[in-house]
Amino acid sequence: MLAGVAGLLIGGVGATAVTLAVVAGNELFADAAAEPWSAGPAPDEEEAWDGHGDDQVAGEDGGTFDDPWALEGEVYTDEWSVLLEIPHEATAEILAHNDVNVSPADGMEYWIVPVDAMYLGPSSTVTAHGSIDLWFVDRDGNEYTEGCGDVPDSLVGTGLIGTDDSAQGNVCLEVPAGADGLWVLAVDDYMPVHLSTDVAITES
Repeated sequence: MLAGVAGLLIGGVGATAVTLAVVAGNELFADAAAEPWSAGPAPDEEEAWDGHGDDQVAGEDGGTFDDPWALEGEVYTDEWSVLLEIPHEATAEILAHNDVNVSPADGMEYWIVPVDAMYLGPSSTVTAHGSIDLWFVDRDGNEYTEGCGDVPDSLVGTGLIGTDDSAQGNVCLEVPAGADGLWVLAVDDYMPVHLSTDVAITES
């Protein structure tokens, strides 16, 4: 049985909300609340939380701009398990990968974020890049979504997968030099989660 779970609640749009929890052992769990996103599924919350009893849940909130989670944690929804590896500056790597790639704008750099995703849902025709979105936000709240061109081992290049299949690949973003800010992960219709390399996962 998992121990040291910290319960979190992030408000959604209107009456929508998404419940998430930090699990000891560098794991995160996300589950849709009673009112799902309009375009999203409505999973059985009781079933999804099986094995994560109330005695394991402590605390609320987190994963927001003002209270980010640790990036080195696995994020779960009812259909996906997503793990981001530490982002790294990759301007030279991107430019060397393909001649069609151009240099980033002044004051900007290319940063690669390796993604490891496992699909837990019932379909046999999904793609990781179709369900997983990643962008960057600086300390002033400015968002950066621009890609880097042709990316080596890109997540976009992974194909269709089914239940219990995994996909690994890179996502690259053009961000301010030094990448001083937060990485934002969105999975399907769940509330985006803000992640920081400066936050350590602790067990309770």
